[in-house]
Amino acid sequence: MAKQGDFILSLDLGTTAIKVGLFSASGDLVSLALREQQLAFPTSDRVEQSLKTTWDLVCDAAHEVLADADPADVLAVVLTNQRGSVVPIDENGKPLSNLIVWMDSRGLKQVDRLHELIGAEEYYNTSGHPIVPITGVSKVLWLQNEAPELWEQTRSVGPPQTLFLRWLGCDESIVDVSSGSYLFPNDIRKRTWSEEIARKLAFPLQKLPRLVEAAEIVGELSQHAAEEMGLPTGIPIVAGGGDGQCAAAGTGIVAPGNVMVNLGTATGVQVYLSEPSFDPGQTLNCAAHVVTGAWEMEGHTQASGVIFRWFRDEFGAVERLMDLQSFHDAYDLLVDQASQAPAGAEGLIFLPTFNGSTAPIVDPFARGAFIGLKLSHQRSHVIRSVLEGISLEIRWMLDAIAETNVPVEEVRMAGGGTKNAIWNQIHADIFNRPIRTIQNPDAALVGGAMCAAVALELYPNFQTAAEAFVELGPLVEPITTNAEIYEDTYARFVRLFKLLSAEKAFIA
Repeated sequence: MAKQGDFILSLDLGTTAIKVGLFSASGDLVSLALREQQLAFPTSDRVEQSLKTTWDLVCDAAHEVLADADPADVLAVVLTNQRGSVVPIDENGKPLSNLIVWMDSRGLKQVDRLHELIGAEEYYNTSGHPIVPITGVSKVLWLQNEAPELWEQTRSVGPPQTLFLRWLGCDESIVDVSSGSYLFPNDIRKRTWSEEIARKLAFPLQKLPRLVEAAEIVGELSQHAAEEMGLPTGIPIVAGGGDGQCAAAGTGIVAPGNVMVNLGTATGVQVYLSEPSFDPGQTLNCAAHVVTGAWEMEGHTQASGVIFRWFRDEFGAVERLMDLQSFHDAYDLLVDQASQAPAGAEGLIFLPTFNGSTAPIVDPFARGAFIGLKLSHQRSHVIRSVLEGISLEIRWMLDAIAETNVPVEEVRMAGGGTKNAIWNQIHADIFNRPIRTIQNPDAALVGGAMCAAVALELYPNFQTAAEAFVELGPLVEPITTNAEIYEDTYARFVRLFKLLSAEKAFIA
């Protein structure tokens, strides 16, 4: 059993931010540090990140959260990572390239190849995933078939988790099943790599990491990592899992009945499954959960919070200046302006599909759009339409999951997009459902800590760990008059997207 001063260090390797949290064994967040991540765009179809920079940010943030704690009291280090991102690793455990980020589309030819060699129906019924460029497989196959020099040097290929576990002290390449099911096709019912799909692709499974459970101790902190992070050597390393599934655990979605909306860089909408369940439309994912022996159904956008960040950076110079001068948060200032416009933004529709769409309609070529601009529209209408467009796409995911007959009793919201009360009300109004926020919106960080707590046997299972680690916030009810307006707005949103997608209007 843990004593009062024992801690878990949880690392969240996010797309737009690195977060490091120090949790007590009783489930309280003791300290949190955040560092913004940068994306690089070498060409129009490529999105990368410097892994060395990410490691430096992790170490810097770790020193911050440990400043007022005794490092000797840290029981375990655990991490959660962005799924669908890929890095080739050599025989010495070193990266051979920058991280190929999940939104990178260099593997589009491999998407076509998957359709030709496997077919959409067989692929979905085996792996639980539609054939889309966002998951890791298109990037893995790009390395194999279009980057021969890199592939020749590659000993293993995995998500950031695989590399960072090596850097922390794990002596082999591993990936947990929740991240692995987004890396390469699984036989999802068995939670193992699909030998049949690998055979049809002529893909060598020995180049994939070994699959483990998220709540599994996989090594001990090495001397080098310990020195870099300010920790003692020998601390147990717990695998942790994909950020989406960890976020679900961190919102208490560890049993049937509720749905998580995790509004971060992109948005995941997820429900717990005791056994695999599939979408008749074959667009929603069925993947392995971090909860041992469980699955989840999930739909996700490809850009949500990152769009609001883009808007802040490109059009919010005044707000950013005020933020730098410590007067107000730039995002809150923008939301305050949005609140000056009425629900529905007087007919202005924003499509947030900057990086394409994977559900409920698969269209990798979809792009963002403002539709319905009038001279009477002001800045407040534009900002409000951005917030509404992000929420409208999430509503589409919620409705798609509900149509599969998976029970949904309560919407629980986490992520950076839930920190503002005004936007939370917009969410509730557009969803036309009550929502409950989580007191700690960094749910992936919480879920990672829960993986470690279960691995250390501080709690017998994720359900009891959730009682300690997950604190629910207030319930937000939809405002009836706004919800009625948004029903029409939502119908237009769906109709416009379907029209533009069917007509291939997004393709330049």
